[in-house]
Amino acid sequence: MKFFRQWAGVIASLILAGSGFLVSFGKEAHYFGLILGCVGLVAAAWQAWQVKKEMGDPYDLNKLWDSPLPEDIQPEAADYEPDQAYCHRCGHIVPDDFARCPDCGEPVR
Repeated sequence: MKFFRQWAGVIASLILAGSGFLVSFGKEAHYFGLILGCVGLVAAAWQAWQVKKEMGDPYDLNKLWDSPLPEDIQPEAADYEPDQAYCHRCGHIVPDDFARCPDCGEPVR
């Protein structure tokens, strides 16, 4: 859904350009249709440039510094104690006696 919201201006501009060029094929208002089509194409190019600028480079590693670092990388359970094992697959905390998680079967030690 976000994709369509970002590109709505480009789509509207292309519709404007298409309708302008369609009008230019008629005998009347030939120049008006050409002007409307050219304005639509310029608006579509400008809108596409704005969307591209907003999206940015998906492989830019400098964006890693923009987000705050997580304060706590320990499991989220409040009753976590060091003598317990944490299942990284399903997120359950099990006693250290278990070699596998009782819920998903993943090895916890």
